[in-house]
Amino acid sequence: MLKRITDSEDRLFWRIRIKDAAFPAPFPRSLEYNAPAHGTWNIVHIGMAVPQSHSIYVCADNCLRGVVMTAAEMGCLDRFSSVTITERDLQTDNLETITIEGVSDVIAQLPQKPPVVFLFLVCLHIFAGCDEDYVFRTLTRRWPGIRFVKAYMDCVRQKEGPTPDMKLRMAEYGIIDPLPLNRKRVNILGSDVRFLPDGELVGLLTKHGFCVKQLPDLDTYQSFLALGDAAVNICPYPNGDAAIRALSERMGARYLYLSAAVSYEQIRSQIHALAKTCGFEPPSEKWFAEKERRCEEALAQLGNTLGSFCVAIDYTAHSRPLGIARLLLLHGIRVRCVFLDQILEEEKEAYEWLRVHFPDLELISTILPAMAGYGRGESVTADTDRIVAFGQKAAWYCQSPHFVNLIEGGGLWGYQGILQLCSLLEEASARELDYRQQIPRKGIGWPSLCAIP
Repeated sequence: MLKRITDSEDRLFWRIRIKDAAFPAPFPRSLEYNAPAHGTWNIVHIGMAVPQSHSIYVCADNCLRGVVMTAAEMGCLDRFSSVTITERDLQTDNLETITIEGVSDVIAQLPQKPPVVFLFLVCLHIFAGCDEDYVFRTLTRRWPGIRFVKAYMDCVRQKEGPTPDMKLRMAEYGIIDPLPLNRKRVNILGSDVRFLPDGELVGLLTKHGFCVKQLPDLDTYQSFLALGDAAVNICPYPNGDAAIRALSERMGARYLYLSAAVSYEQIRSQIHALAKTCGFEPPSEKWFAEKERRCEEALAQLGNTLGSFCVAIDYTAHSRPLGIARLLLLHGIRVRCVFLDQILEEEKEAYEWLRVHFPDLELISTILPAMAGYGRGESVTADTDRIVAFGQKAAWYCQSPHFVNLIEGGGLWGYQGILQLCSLLEEASARELDYRQQIPRKGIGWPSLCAIP
């Protein structure tokens, strides 16, 4: 059982004022608590996002439990298989043979051979010094019609370098081979959510005659491979940056990282960068001014609608939680706290501004062990606070039925993203949801077959 520390120690441990927060890591590393807010995508969802792919996990049964449950909840067990390794297997054979023969047995029993297999190796392969290249060479020779992709369920190396989902995205887009480039084709990749046609990102491209492709639009493996013909690749999500940058370099395509900025200056800069990269004239100053006027009206209306509510923001809902905090505070909307565990480089400007103008804004960790009691009978906020939570972890820790159920920005981008943000917060303040029923369901955007008591 976790030792309950005193209130003063507790405060210093898992919550801090932004004026006292170090950049980029405001909280110490420690044993981690995993809140039951599972709407973000994990490695099972990311691998299955490639159409017609099949995932095979080779690991011990204790590690399999979580990924099997995820595949079952998604209703995708027909695209999921496993090879269970026991201690006896390691005593009587070598890991290379166990992996090769286990995977081959799985493939032989599939009713239809998949064009691509994501083969997930685990920390045991690392500890045992498995010759992974030999495994993949042998499987490729044995099954020449299948593309084998090296993936990892790598829980022992998450704290340094790329995270598991970043590495999986690298593997995912590494499948795509170069094609002759089509100058009127643009990909928006690296994010798990679809960007809507009425937003500026997709809208400006289609207005100027570009054909825009996104991963959620694809339904066949061949259509996924056809992403290789785009002359421009755009990534709007930090976790996909390295993967789409590498894809672009391999294709000889232009690359543009356009994260979901929420300040007018950054939005203007990004739209100008988009126009320059794709070769069209940027919108007029009148166009920008009209967009910003509408945003100002929406933010003023949001302030009136929220009334006595304040807002709690978490990083799983949007990659710019500090930017959103600054935007709301600039317009007189109270921000109770921001939930995050690190501060991204692209948030440094917002971080510095908040330290000067709102030094007492609270930052709260989502993963430190002291958080284990909150959301299960306790709230991180005072009983008198009326909270609109922007994100699942904010809803859980604040125990708020008024919440926006969103991940990775939900496709919000540019001025239209600010308008949608205002609309979502207004809607959340006007209705209550059962967050205990909603947020344990895995992977927003995938079907959920989970019956939660």
